[in-house]
Formats: sequence, structure tokens, C-alpha cells
Amino acid sequence: MAASVKADPVLEVLSTHKRAFGFALAFSAVMAILALSSSFFMLEVFDRVLTSRSEATLYLLAIAATLAIAVGGVLDSLRRRLLFRTGMQVADALSDRVLRAMIAMNSQVGSAAYRNGARDVDTVRGFIGGPTSGALMDVPFLLIYLVVLFFLHWAYLVVVLVGGLVLTGIAFLNNAVTNRPLTQALNQNLRAQNFAEAGIQNAEVLEGMGMSGAFISRWRQQWLAGLRLNAAASERDARLAAVSKSIRVLLQIALMTVGAVLILEYHASSGVMIGATIIGARAVSPIEILISSWKTIVGLRLTQTRLNDLLNNAPQREEGMPLPPPEGRLRASGVQYVVPATRRIVVAGVNFELAPGEAMGLIGPSASGKSTLARLLVGAWPCSSGSVRLDGADIFAWPRAALSPYIGYLPQDVELFGGTVRENIARMTEPDPDSVVRAAQLAHAHDMILALPKGYETEIGEAGHFLSGGQRQRIGLARALYGDPRLVVLDEPNANLDSIGEQALVATLVQLKQMGVTVVVVAHRPNVLVNVDKILVMHPNGAMAAFGPVQEVMPQFAPVAPQPSPAPFQGAVFTRPRPDAGESKKGAAE
Repeated sequence: MAASVKADPVLEVLSTHKRAFGFALAFSAVMAILALSSSFFMLEVFDRVLTSRSEATLYLLAIAATLAIAVGGVLDSLRRRLLFRTGMQVADALSDRVLRAMIAMNSQVGSAAYRNGARDVDTVRGFIGGPTSGALMDVPFLLIYLVVLFFLHWAYLVVVLVGGLVLTGIAFLNNAVTNRPLTQALNQNLRAQNFAEAGIQNAEVLEGMGMSGAFISRWRQQWLAGLRLNAAASERDARLAAVSKSIRVLLQIALMTVGAVLILEYHASSGVMIGATIIGARAVSPIEILISSWKTIVGLRLTQTRLNDLLNNAPQREEGMPLPPPEGRLRASGVQYVVPATRRIVVAGVNFELAPGEAMGLIGPSASGKSTLARLLVGAWPCSSGSVRLDGADIFAWPRAALSPYIGYLPQDVELFGGTVRENIARMTEPDPDSVVRAAQLAHAHDMILALPKGYETEIGEAGHFLSGGQRQRIGLARALYGDPRLVVLDEPNANLDSIGEQALVATLVQLKQMGVTVVVVAHRPNVLVNVDKILVMHPNGAMAAFGPVQEVMPQFAPVAPQPSPAPFQGAVFTRPRPDAGESKKGAAE
């Protein structure tokens, strides 16, 4: 059976712009014809004007050549603009798909982090709108120059063919000797760049533990390795580029020599010699440009490979038709998750069902699959086998935009986005002020937000770096409660909260139950589980150790059962500022 051929999504996007590329090729054809005007001008001046001494003929030829060159310049400008805009359209068509694939790929456990999609899309755009693509489009129309040379004299054609074949051979040799080190250099540079970006993102760790020197040393090793590979490839490329330039000069000398011989033997005129020399130089010019741009071409090939791998391997979400708003009935049936890269089973055979308005605590030792199960419950990841169903529908296949208002998720590591508090709570959509305030009040973050310099309009910085851990946790919780959530999954929501914050969180969970919201809380500390209805205990191997009502399950796994609900939190919504409510304790146990 024939091996299956992988799709080429980048080529598929390019193929949708065939008409634009067709126009660009047509412009190239006309430009190639008009480029002959200078050669014919020289030919006619030497062979007719100088012999006839006719100034009128000279002026007429000059006007015709000027018009041809002007039209060629206009067409060249149009081609550049067309290719530039086509590059922008291709980038626009690719960018959404690439970003979605990056999100899907990077969200998976064990998937290699891929953060260069936007840069790779820009590389494709730059290549299409750059000079190399124009040179590629000029190559097919070298045939026009070869035909003209043949009609001038077959000897000119032979010289240009030999020169062109030698330059083509150099191009293939250039590919053979530079492709591997250049590919290795580009990949190594990318690794060094990703390593540096990871260090910048964790700058406080590097500074706090005095790791900056060791980190820079490690990065420098990677950077120097890429530099050495790049130097090896560049040296070979430079030598071959110099050889190709020398061959082009030798080609012009050869054309002049052949032309002189033909003149001496009365087979051609001086005008033909000058014209043939100019045409021959134009014929090999695109080949020389391609040789000098070989590094760009290799980079584009690597970019195309990376983008195709990303788009082909990213998990695909087959969304169904829009469904009515869910009530919150959650059922997990034989849920299993296997890490794609290592085939390690993280979650195995989890079964439970929650009615609307029920709350479940999810507990277990570290690395038992709790956070992975939380991601599966909200449809962030697909189950390897089994299913998670919300109101009977597979939650992973539920259209995400339609489900967004009815689901809330607070991950273990709360990540906010650059922008204002209001924009983050509104999930980067057009904020509805009433809904934003309502979500903040439900999360007991309203007064904490008002205490910020500009309240809800406060810029929180990249990833929320201007906020404390507790403030980020509160705003992340408000984001999870924005809209009309019917299912809320909270992964260690009290990780960065002090005692007052935990008390507010418990009050929030009570309110959610009263509102009929289905809640799943992942927790190490039992303080926030005092009002849950059921407990799911995870085994260290990712299997379900126990599930049932909290009164039956907790005594088996905890030396002390959860205490009764504490006294009601004073005001489900803060009525006076509590500046300390959003502060986190740096040494809080996890």
C-alpha cells in the first residue's frame, strides 16, 4: 500500500492565491520582453544611427526605449505591490490557524513548546513580498532571452547556456555543501532564542537564586554553537557566491570575445555584440540572485516544514452544531488520558456524575493526575479514551465560542494577559461593565480591585506582573465566573490566598451552589472543601481511588474529617474596603 502523503497546509493557502501569482508571472513575462529594449537600442544605435547619421532615428529610438523602460518600471512596481499584498493576505490566512494550532499544541502535556509560529508566518510573508520571489518568477522567462540570442547568432546561445549551466551547478553545489550546516545553524539559533526567552520569563527566579551567571553561560554555549555552524555555512556560501560572480564577469568577457570574433569574420556587427552581451548578462542575473539568496530559501523551507508539522500534528477539535445553554449535568465515563509524546498514562478509568448545583472536591497526592483531569473536564484537552459529557454532549466537541459564557476554569498557574483588569475579567472580549462587576463581586474581588490605582481600568502588565499572587488569583477567579457559568472547575484556587482570602473563596463556593452551578474544586488543603457534596480521590497512578458523598469518603483518607461550614463570610460582597484581602503570603503551603 502506498505511503500516505502528509498534507501541506502552507502550500494549500498559497494555492488559494493562484490568480495573484498568475498576474505576477504575467507582469514578469512583459517585463522580460521590455527589458530587451536597452539591448535593441544599443544594437540599432551602433548598426543604423551611427552609419546613417540620422538624428531623427536616434531620437525615435531613445523615446521608444524610454517608454519601454518606464512601462517596465511601472510593471515592476505593480508586481512588488501585488506580491507584498499577497504576502500579507497569506499571512492573514495562516495566522489564525497557526495561533490556534500553537495554543492546541502547547496546551498538551509532553508536547514540545512551539512559540515561533508568528515569526514563521512573518518569514513566509517577507519571502513572498521580497526580491527572491521576484527572481524566482523571472527564471521561466529566461527562455525569451535564449531565443533572442539564438536569432542573433547561435554562438551567443551556446556561451550563455554553458554559463547558465555552470551557475546552476554552483547553485546545486551550494545547496549540497551549505544546506546541512545552515539548517543546523538556524535550528540551533532558534533553540538559543527560546532558551533566552524562557530565562527572561523567569527573571525573578534567576535573580532571586543567583542563577543569572549560570544561565547566561548555558545560553552562551548554545549561542556560540549556532554561531559556529552559521559561520561554517556562511563561509562556504560566500566562497561559492564569489565564484558565481566571477563566472558572470567571465561570461560577459566570453560574449564580447565571441562577438569580436564574429565581427572579424563578418558574421555579426558591433551592435549585435553589444546587445548580445547585455542580453546574456540579463539571462543569468536571476540565477545569480538565487545563489546569493540561498540562505533565505533554506530558511523558508525550514519555516514551511515547521508550520506544516505544527498544523498537521496539532490536536483537531471537531466541533458540532450549536447547542442550547447547559444546565450543568456533568458525567465522566471511563476517562483516560495518555501523554502523546511519552505514552504515559496520567488519568485512567475515571467515572463519576454530578447533578446541576452539586460541588465535588478532587483530592489526591501530587502527580496523581488531578490537574490533567481538571483540563479534561472543561474540554481543554481531549480524552485519549472515554468521554466527559456536559448535559449529554461531549464537552471537547462543544463549540468553544458558544460554550464560553457557561463554563469557568481557574488553572493551577493563573496566567493573566497584558491589558486592564476589566479586559481580563471579560476574557478579552468587549467588556460588559455590569457583568464584570458582578463576576468580581461573586469572587469577592470587587473591593480589592477598587483599591488598585485605576480600579477596573488598571493596567496589570504582561502576565499580570504588576499584581501580587493573591490578586492574580482573585482576578483569575472573577474571570472564571464571568458570564453565566453552569460548570466551574477550580484547580487549587486557594494556593495563593491568605485566611481571609480562603474565607471569601468558601463564601463564593456557597453562592455558586445556591445558584445551581456545578463546581469541581481541586485542593490539597481541605479548608475549601467544607461545603462540597462529593469527593473524588485520585490514586498516585492516575486511577480513581474512591468517589462518593463527602461523609463516606473523607474519613477513609483524612485523619480528621472536614469541619462544619465556618460562620458565614461577612457579606458575600464586600461592603467596605479590605486592602489586605488580596495579599498573598509568600510562604503559603501548597
